Amino acid sequence: MIKITNNNREEVEFLKSFPKRHNQRSTIQHWQLRDLLVSPCNRKEFICVNQNNVILYNTEKKKASPILKDLNFSPTSITCSNGFLAVGGQRSQLMVKQLNGRWYAQTVVGGSINNALCISNHPYGARLYICNNDETIKIYTLPGLQRVEFISLPTAVNYASVSPDGRKMVAVGDSNQVFLYDISNNGTYKKISTLKASNDAGFSCTWNQYSENFAVASQDGVVSVWDVRSSEKLAKITSTQYTQVKGACRCAKYSPSGVVDLLMFSEHVSYVNIVDARTYNQIQTVRVSPQGVDQHISGISFTPDSKSIFVGLENNILEYEVDLMKRRSFPYGTIA
Repeated sequence: MIKITNNNREEVEFLKSFPKRHNQRSTIQHWQLRDLLVSPCNRKEFICVNQNNVILYNTEKKKASPILKDLNFSPTSITCSNGFLAVGGQRSQLMVKQLNGRWYAQTVVGGSINNALCISNHPYGARLYICNNDETIKIYTLPGLQRVEFISLPTAVNYASVSPDGRKMVAVGDSNQVFLYDISNNGTYKKISTLKASNDAGFSCTWNQYSENFAVASQDGVVSVWDVRSSEKLAKITSTQYTQVKGACRCAKYSPSGVVDLLMFSEHVSYVNIVDARTYNQIQTVRVSPQGVDQHISGISFTPDSKSIFVGLENNILEYEVDLMKRRSFPYGTIA
C-alpha cells in the first residue's frame, strides 16, 4: 500500500500560486457537508449554493444567474448531471429541475437530512440517488421522480457514488465502513464487499474515469484508495492538518476526463490537496486562504474537460487551470 503522510510527502507543483478569483458567495448549511459546488456542462461555468438560492456563474462574462431562487430550504446537497440539477435539504426536501426543459419536481422524500445526491446513467435511464441520515439510499427515475429502489445500510449514509461505467456503487456514512455494490443490467443492487476506510466517518467518495479506482474521504483526515479488483487498499493519504479537527477530509473528486489523472480532496478549512492518480506517490498541498486566516471550503470541482478546477470559499470561488503540457510528461505534471 502506498502511504502519503506529513513525514514523507513528495511535493510537486500541480498548481500555481495565484488563482483567478470570482466574486460569488458560496454558503455552507451543515458544518460537515462540504460538496456544494459543481461544474457539470461547461468549463466556463460553475453552479453553487448561496443561502436558499442556486446560482449559475459564467466565469467569462462574470455573470451570476439564479437557476433556483428563493427556495423554502437552504440546500445541504447538490448534484448536476445528465441534464438534471437536484438539491436536497435538512428535512428531506428535494428539488429537481431539467436544465434545458420545463420539467421540474419538488417533494419531501422522507427520513431526515439529505446528506448527498448523485445522478448517474442506468440501463433504463438516468437515476437519482439520495443519501439520507435515516440510513437509506433512495433511488428515483429521472425524469418522473418515481422511486425504484430502497437500500438500507447499518449507518447514516453520508455519500454514494456510481462508477462511470454504471456497474458499481460505493457508499459511506457515519462509520468507518465502505459499502461496495454491483449494479446488474436489470437494475438490481447487490452488496459485494464491506471495507474499512480509517477510524472515523466517511463523508465523500469518488471514482476515477476508468471505473477502476475509488477513493473515500474520512473525517479523521485520511483518504483511502482501492482498486475495484482488490480488497486491499491501494493508497492511504493524510491531510495537511491531519490529527486536527480542521484537517478533516470533506470532499474528494477524481478528474473526470482527458489525460490529467488527478485526485483532489479538500480539508475542513484552508487546504486543498492534489494527488497524482497514476502513481499516488506525489501530491501538492495548496493553501487557499491567507496565512494566519482559516477559511471554510464549501466544495471543489473539476470542469468536465478536466482543464480547470474550482474551489468554493464563503466569499469567492477560486479557479486554477491545468497545465496539460507538463501533465502529459508522465508521471510528473502541474496545474497552472
